[in-house]
Amino acid sequence: MPHNYNRAAFHGLPAGSNVLLSLYCSLVALELAIKDHFAAVGWRIGHRVADWVTELGEAALAVQLSNRLAALQCTGKGGNVVPATANSYPDIRYLQHESDFVGMSNDAQIQQALQVVIDIRTALIGRGIPL
Repeated sequence: MPHNYNRAAFHGLPAGSNVLLSLYCSLVALELAIKDHFAAVGWRIGHRVADWVTELGEAALAVQLSNRLAALQCTGKGGNVVPATANSYPDIRYLQHESDFVGMSNDAQIQQALQVVIDIRTALIGRGIPL
């Protein structure tokens, strides 16, 4: 059950796009590609990207992703500040950016998380997983 159209849409941002949007879309595209890869043995539920990256043999990159996303502060369900997590990355839709919330997440931190996603894509492609 390939989601080629969806993956292309979320991965096809022009260079210079907003870094948060790039991170979010890259994570969506990565999630879809991994779910498509695992579809033969059953559809994966949730957004557990870090767990799935670990299953695919890239545990060190999964840890890096977890750490980079945990540095990003978001508004939690109760309105409190919570770190983003690699197994629930949609939380970054509620990122608290320093331009709105003094002392919170900044573009450099978002870019660092995006770089890990890029590294994960590169590693998984190297393992023959179509992304």
